[in-house]
Amino acid sequence: MQAPPSSPPSAAVSSSPVRRQTSWRRKALIVLGVLALGCGIAAAASAWWVKRNLYASPMRPVSLSVAEQTDLDAKLKALESSPAPAAPSAEQERTLVITAREINAYLAGQGLGETFKVDLGRDSIAVTTIAPIPEDSGLPLLAGATLRVRLSLTLAMDPGQKLRLAVNDVRVGGVPLPNAWLGDIKGVNLVSEGVEGDPALQRFFAGIQSAEVAPDGIRIVLNE
Repeated sequence: MQAPPSSPPSAAVSSSPVRRQTSWRRKALIVLGVLALGCGIAAAASAWWVKRNLYASPMRPVSLSVAEQTDLDAKLKALESSPAPAAPSAEQERTLVITAREINAYLAGQGLGETFKVDLGRDSIAVTTIAPIPEDSGLPLLAGATLRVRLSLTLAMDPGQKLRLAVNDVRVGGVPLPNAWLGDIKGVNLVSEGVEGDPALQRFFAGIQSAEVAPDGIRIVLNE
């Protein structure tokens, strides 16, 4: 008895290259899609960075309630008072705690709320400022831009128990700027540099016994 003829293997053989070709195309499309998505994200991130740091918008000023403003005014009055002989008082009565919110509200009251913002940390003060670059600044790549600059400062008492405020770092968009570009300002005591030849500032800083920075505020103890 003759066996029935078997089906030709050509169909099975020919389907394998088709499947391989389809699989290769699918992988290629996936790779291209991932690359396109990555390029899109990179472009969006770059545009966000440029808009935020080179063409920065004004910041939102901080405003206080009536009670908060009254409390801040009392603290500022205590700071502005010249030290004068008086009966010894407890340190608690001579201690002021000024929060970052109060500092930012004070800056807003001076018309600086859209260009300056202060954040407090442990022994550090971070100041974010919006700095416009004039068209005639001599910086062709930045002329007309508005930079978002972040300064990191320390506020503490030096070994001679005098107030010390110094710049640790200056960054634009997270990129640290060289000290030479800043006129070698890093590490310089801005308090000692600023009070020279100014009796009013000398009296003001002479009235401060100690200062300590924490996230919840700057703790200032006044001299008796």
